[in-house]
Amino acid sequence: MSQPERGWHTMNMKGRSWLWSAQRYEAFYAANADDLVLFFARRVLDPQVALDLAAETLAQAFVSRQSFRGDDDVAARSWLYGIARHTLARYLRKGATERRAIERVGIDVPALSEEEHRRVEEQAGIEPLRAAVRAALQTTKPAQRDALRLRVVEERPYPEVAALLGVSEQTARARVSRGLRSLAAALELQGLSKEELA
Repeated sequence: MSQPERGWHTMNMKGRSWLWSAQRYEAFYAANADDLVLFFARRVLDPQVALDLAAETLAQAFVSRQSFRGDDDVAARSWLYGIARHTLARYLRKGATERRAIERVGIDVPALSEEEHRRVEEQAGIEPLRAAVRAALQTTKPAQRDALRLRVVEERPYPEVAALLGVSEQTARARVSRGLRSLAAALELQGLSKEELA
């Protein structure tokens, strides 16, 4: 079975130079952009958000290129994925994609077509992940499940979660934290590793 064609990463860099030659950065970008989109898609389960996060990561890499101390593609890829993990953590903490580096560098992030959206979902294996998350969510305690629904699914701020649950903000945070740990443990029991989920 052949792999579906990739290439949803056609973001345009507007005339900036990289620490490496333009040709080398172009090759680095081409070698990593699609995999970076899949990295994010498996974690946020939304192809368009994944594309935005990949764009922000590549822009941040460009902006902070002076901090890169490696001398080969393996080191550059590790460095890029370190930036990606920080970008993901910021997204999960804030519930929104930061676009400062995208704007600073001048990356034009296209909207995914329906076909590209479907391709990303297929290649990232999003539907089986969604099913696994739904099943694992049923194993969490009802109070934790409610807190997770309000905070993670509905993206409500903690003060609102606390008010809706009739508990203190500290209790709401604890329920979300415990619920996420329970969810991660249940997903691991289903055969999904922390690396696949983190």
